[in-house]
Amino acid sequence: MITNRLFLSTCLLLVVCHSIATKLNLRPVVGIISQRTNRELEIILGYNTTYIAASYVKFLEMAGAQVVPIVSSWNKLQIKRVMKKVNGVLFPGGAAPFNESNYWNAAKIAFEVAKDLNDKGIYYPIFGICLGFEVLHELTAGEKLLTNYNAENYSIPVNFTKIAFHSRLFANMGKKLIKGLQFDNITINMHEQGISPDVYIKNIKINKMFRILSTNFDRNGKEFVSSMEGKKYPFYGTQWHPEKNIFEWTEIENINHSPTAIHASQHIANFFVNEARKNNNHFASISDLQRHLIFHYQIIWSGGLTKFEQIYIFRDESALKRKSVHKRIGI
Repeated sequence: MITNRLFLSTCLLLVVCHSIATKLNLRPVVGIISQRTNRELEIILGYNTTYIAASYVKFLEMAGAQVVPIVSSWNKLQIKRVMKKVNGVLFPGGAAPFNESNYWNAAKIAFEVAKDLNDKGIYYPIFGICLGFEVLHELTAGEKLLTNYNAENYSIPVNFTKIAFHSRLFANMGKKLIKGLQFDNITINMHEQGISPDVYIKNIKINKMFRILSTNFDRNGKEFVSSMEGKKYPFYGTQWHPEKNIFEWTEIENINHSPTAIHASQHIANFFVNEARKNNNHFASISDLQRHLIFHYQIIWSGGLTKFEQIYIFRDESALKRKSVHKRIGI
């Protein structure tokens, strides 16, 4: 009798495990929002050009995701169409004034679509890095929240909150990596503005939406929020740049390339892509997916003109039809 019960229990467990496994999307596709190029690149590439740093693309690909660009100059309908096909969105770092750029407009559309889909029971993650982290806060609040900080090119340890050790983002990171983030100068900050912890106390919308997982102090001893996650929604963000530890090599920036830094960055990428696997959105066909993949766009070496090794560039909507071109800009 006991043997039969054990057998039945085992069968039920296998059925449940199989059911969970079949729900995972093993071919996740993540969208990345593009943004306007700097002045030096505009002179060479044209004034209607946006870009995505290749380090963000590699960051997601190494964790097992394919990447589709969400070109910030697209109209609302185009962005919504792609949003409903991909399994998550990355808001990258950069520079964009509050509510005054294509990046902001695209992020706002993506943010609202992701919230709406989550409310309908469709798991839809967003990850924001640096500017993307700040944008998630200001989109939530619907107002400017940024405070000035002296944290440009600043590699420092993080100060975890008690909640962090039980959070979705860090709970399974492992003691060695947690210790590395706590005591080594691993996280590279590249921001002159940020979110004060006071915002979480004073702003009801922010307090309701996010929980602080870590903070840091800038060179002047001023505290800022350095990582967070959503309470209701699978939205996450870091003020620092985890993609740079692995894929950016400029000596102008004080980037930590130690094994611990690499593994910590890999954890962040793996975590987010695993979140995207919980979403089963899909393209209409393989050819539809292939038509949207970032490989159709031009990639250039940009080390002489930007702080990135490589960038994908988007001159206009017809770029989807172009073949990938690899070239080097000589300075």
